[in-house]
Amino acid sequence: MSTLSIAIGATSLSLILAFVWMFSLSIRKKRLEQERIAREAAYRRTIEKARQQERKDRIFKAETGHTPTMLFLAKEAERKNIQEALYWYQKAAQLDNITGMYGMVRLSESKREDMVLREQANYWRLCIAGAEGDLHAKFEAAKALVHGRGVECNIPKGIAVIEEVAQEGNLEAMLFMGDWSVSPDNPLPSPKQSTQWFAQGAEKQNTEAMTKLGLNYLKGVGVEQSTERGCYWLERAAEKGSVEAMFFAGEAWRDIAPNGAAIAYIWLFMSAHLGYEPAKAVRDSVGSTLGVDSVVGLQSLAKPVLKKLQLSSMVKHSLIKALNKLYKRQLPLFELEDRLSNDEDSLKDSERGPVDESSAHKAQDTQTQMSTDQHSSSDSTSSASTLASESHRDSIASSSPGHYSNYQQTFVK
Repeated sequence: MSTLSIAIGATSLSLILAFVWMFSLSIRKKRLEQERIAREAAYRRTIEKARQQERKDRIFKAETGHTPTMLFLAKEAERKNIQEALYWYQKAAQLDNITGMYGMVRLSESKREDMVLREQANYWRLCIAGAEGDLHAKFEAAKALVHGRGVECNIPKGIAVIEEVAQEGNLEAMLFMGDWSVSPDNPLPSPKQSTQWFAQGAEKQNTEAMTKLGLNYLKGVGVEQSTERGCYWLERAAEKGSVEAMFFAGEAWRDIAPNGAAIAYIWLFMSAHLGYEPAKAVRDSVGSTLGVDSVVGLQSLAKPVLKKLQLSSMVKHSLIKALNKLYKRQLPLFELEDRLSNDEDSLKDSERGPVDESSAHKAQDTQTQMSTDQHSSSDSTSSASTLASESHRDSIASSSPGHYSNYQQTFVK
C-alpha cells in the first residue's frame, strides 16, 4: 500500500512538475513573442522615422533648388498625389528643366477638363519649343509670363526673355519691346528705347515697325519731333501696302500747305478703298475742302497706284518720288541717307583701326549693299516717272477738258 502511495505521489509530482515546466515554457514563449513583436515595432518605428527624416531632407534639398530631387519627389508623388507631383514638376520647370516641363505637360493633359491645367500645358509646351530654338514660341511663352496666362505673372523675367528674343532678330519681340517701352504698365518707361526698337524693325522692312516709327517721329516720342521723317516712314509702310500707314500719312499731310490736303486725300482714298474704315470719314472731310473737280482728279491719280499696290509690284521709294515730283515737295529719302551715313562712320572707324577679316567682309557687304541700293534707286526713279506719267494720262482720260485745267492747277503746280 505504501509502495502504491509512493508511486501515485511520484506520478502526481511528475505531472505537476511537467505542468509547471510546460507552463513556464508557455510563459517564456509568450515573453519571447512579445519581445519579438516589440523589436519589430521598434524597428518599424525606426525605419519610418528614418524615412520621414529622409523625406524631410529631400524636401529641404528640393526647396533649396536641387532639381534631381524635385524630379524624384514628383515621380514618387505621381502614384498617390497628382497635385504634389504637379507642384514639384512645376518647381523643376521654373528652373528651365526640360524634364520638368514635359512632366507638367503630361500631367496637365491627363486632366483635360481642367481649364487651368490646360493653360499650363500650353504654356509649358511653348517653353519646350523655345528651349529647342523656336524664337516665336520663346516669345509667346515670355508674353504669357508677362500677362500671367498659364503661369504665375512675372513681368521682369518675361520682359527680359522678350528683350533677349528681340536682340536675336525676332520682329514680333521688337514690336512688343517698342510698345512696352511706352506702356503705362511699364514701371520704367523709356520712349527713346521705343523708337530704337521700332527703328530696328523698320530696318527689317516690317510695315508695322515703319508705321510706329513714323508716328513716334510725328509725336516726338523718344526722339526730336520731325514731320518729314514721320511722313517718310509712314509713306514707306504705305508703299508696302499698309492701310493703317496710309491713313496716318493722310492725317499727317492734311494740314500741311500748300498741297498737303491733296496728298492727304490720295492716301486716305487708297486706305479707304482697301477697306480701312476709319479712313472713310477723314477722306470725306478732306475731300469737302478740295472741291469735286479736284477729288475726281485725285481719285484718277490714285487708281493706277492702287493697282500696283494690289499686285505688290510697287518699287521701293517710287511712290514717294512720284509725289515729290508731282507736288514739288522735298521729302528726303531718309532710309538711304541714314544708311550712307552709317556706312561712312563705319568706314572711318575701319580706317582708324587695324583691318581684320571680319571688317573686310563687312566692308565688302556694305559696298555690295550700296551698289544694290543705287540700282534700286535708279529703278525707283524710272518707276516714279512712269507712275507720274500714267497718273497724268489716266486723269486726263477720266476728266473732261473743262475740268483738266483745274486738275492741272491742283496737282502739278
